[in-house]
Amino acid sequence: MPGEQLQLPVPPADDRQAPRLPSRIAPMQATQVDAPFDDADYFFEPWWPGLRAFALVERGGLRLQADGLADATATFPEVQELLGQLGEDGVVLDGTLLVLDDEGRPDSSLLRARLDGDDRPGRPAYVASDLLWAGGQPVTRRSFRVRRRWLEALLAPGDRVTAGHGYVGDGTLVAEALASLGIDGLSARQLSARYRGGPAGAAWLRASIIPAEPLARPTLALILRLPLTD
Repeated sequence: MPGEQLQLPVPPADDRQAPRLPSRIAPMQATQVDAPFDDADYFFEPWWPGLRAFALVERGGLRLQADGLADATATFPEVQELLGQLGEDGVVLDGTLLVLDDEGRPDSSLLRARLDGDDRPGRPAYVASDLLWAGGQPVTRRSFRVRRRWLEALLAPGDRVTAGHGYVGDGTLVAEALASLGIDGLSARQLSARYRGGPAGAAWLRASIIPAEPLARPTLALILRLPLTD
């Protein structure tokens, strides 16, 4: 909301007094809408073609929470690189696990193989979309606008783990760009909204896109760039 300041939580001087992260996170569930739209109070980005996962970083260790996986961290051990990219401890991220092929393109068949227990094919990646805890403190009562700025401040860019990219206001333009890349979904997060588990209402929307047939499947790097202009 207007006037909110980017002030990161300060962890207690005695780490033993730091709040423990929750054992599990209740996911916010996006609301399906009929079509892409434009709105200056929304942040638009791809609906990533992967597995929704929470990354919980506490006392130098990483836990991944993903539906259907008893131990997602063991299934995607390569995402441990996240630990070297975060600016502090006591962090919870909401994002998507992907598996990339040798050319850096998200590959659903490689993802399925990884979920079926084959840890050899592909290169796992994680795209973070939201920040729920920082410095051992929950930040879910802050607006998405502020949480997003915190996420970008805390997570250094990496080859395997990165914050997703998007645009404010121009949902239809973003959808057109995503369709040209073969992406079939648009995520729209309300900048003024808090995070809450369960149905999101207007706070988080998902619009389906009719994808074109791209000449070649795009790499993760290309999707992140969202080529909105020629």
